[in-house]
Amino acid sequence: MSTILFPTIELPRIVTPISPGRIRASVSTGVLAMCCVFAAMPAQAAKRGAATPAVADFRGLSGSFPASCSTPLDVALSGMGEPALRRCAWSQHLELLYWQSVPDVPNSCLPTPAIAWHRLGATAGATLPPWNGSWAGQSLFAQNSALHHAGAVWRQPDGQWSAALWRWRPSSRLATREWQAGHWNTILQGVRSAGTVGVPVADRAGPANAAASAPTWQSPLMSAWLEASRGKPRMVEPDAWRWVADRACLSMRSAGIGQSQLHLPYSRDDARLEQRSAMQVQLVRRYPAAEWLQPFTLIEPAAPGARSGAKFLALWKEGKTVHGQLWITMRDEGGILRARISSDVPVNAAAGGAGAETVKQRAALIERELTALAHAWEAHHE
Repeated sequence: MSTILFPTIELPRIVTPISPGRIRASVSTGVLAMCCVFAAMPAQAAKRGAATPAVADFRGLSGSFPASCSTPLDVALSGMGEPALRRCAWSQHLELLYWQSVPDVPNSCLPTPAIAWHRLGATAGATLPPWNGSWAGQSLFAQNSALHHAGAVWRQPDGQWSAALWRWRPSSRLATREWQAGHWNTILQGVRSAGTVGVPVADRAGPANAAASAPTWQSPLMSAWLEASRGKPRMVEPDAWRWVADRACLSMRSAGIGQSQLHLPYSRDDARLEQRSAMQVQLVRRYPAAEWLQPFTLIEPAAPGARSGAKFLALWKEGKTVHGQLWITMRDEGGILRARISSDVPVNAAAGGAGAETVKQRAALIERELTALAHAWEAHHE
């Protein structure tokens, strides 16, 4: 058999000389590029870690890959700022919103977590317990119009406040709904873990609905205040209860139950004008620098003509603060319960002139709040 020979072509060797300086420059460039790559890796890892806390681990909690949301962001949550993460799944039946750093509210008398807590409750249609100033975190669970909500507000180690909200609309198909419910339970566990950081066990919201979780420190007066301030941003502290009404900051303190120097009857039918006049004289002597906006007055009952316990109020201004006090007479000579609402007004209003209208409006607001508190007391304790 003959051998097939292929023609060969001999190519000349081409050598390109490289100077030592170019070699050193090439090596330095390569080393610098590798250093940049390795230096960027920890920063990228830290960024990924900060962006996905356990409560916002969409894939891990939902069991599905995240997708974009087809609907615009809920208007009720616009005050929370742009979420750092928003993902949907389950054919748009599941939504996650995560705020890595909840923005502060300018000119607000309530702290950032109290406002965020209120907004999460408002979008869920739930009346939540007031934010507690001692909490480092809290979770909420509610259902509104077949839409389930699970949210949490918590403080990060650096002092920033974060929030997360999961929402689930169950499928109309039984098999799909049961599969979703299993993963929803996993989501609830994750939300509960995020919202119970530093929260006493007795004050944690229950697994079904935070709106039904009453604070363990609730008193008869607080139960009336919770009813009167329903739907408003609010919080409790050891020495005061604070809330926002008509964009005004209000603070209430209670002196507890005590005795009055002047006898005040329990029944409204036994209240006399001369008693109220004598009480006003005592108040003027006690607060000689006060400007009286409403003298000591008997409050009308919630239902006109109803037979109820006597309750009184008075309004005055001292310096830049408008005060309103409520007196609730107790049955069977049980003494008198006092509650005072205070609110600061702008300096120009405190000085008089055109700002006097602001003082008048603030006094009217405090009178409405005290009247609502008195009527809530009637409903709960009379």
